[in-house]
Order: sequence, then structure tokens, then C-alpha cells
Amino acid sequence: MNQKENGLSEKVDAAFRAAATTVFDRAKQTGTPVIVWEAGHIKEISSEKLALPPVIPGD
Repeated sequence: MNQKENGLSEKVDAAFRAAATTVFDRAKQTGTPVIVWEAGHIKEISSEKLALPPVIPGD
């Protein structure tokens, strides 16, 4: 991956994290669950259990 593609990839990752943070914050404010796709299945996560995964550099 060249430097330009790497920079774009980092921007995309940042945008997805920002969107997820917005969704998680709204779910916590309203007490509603978040629906996610995980390991090939649809999963409902309660607002009390929501947490963003840590950022892993270079991932």
C-alpha cells in the first residue's frame, strides 16, 4: 500500500470510528440497543454494555 492509500485508509477508519461513537452516544442517551453484525450473525448490544474497541496502530 502506498502512502496515499495508507492516508486514505486512515481517514476512512477515523470516519467509521466517529460514526460509531455518535451511534453509541445516542444509544446510551436514549437507552436503546445497538444492532451489529458480528461473527456472521446479527447481535443486539444493550446500551449499558457499549464500548468502542481500542485503536490499534497500523491495523
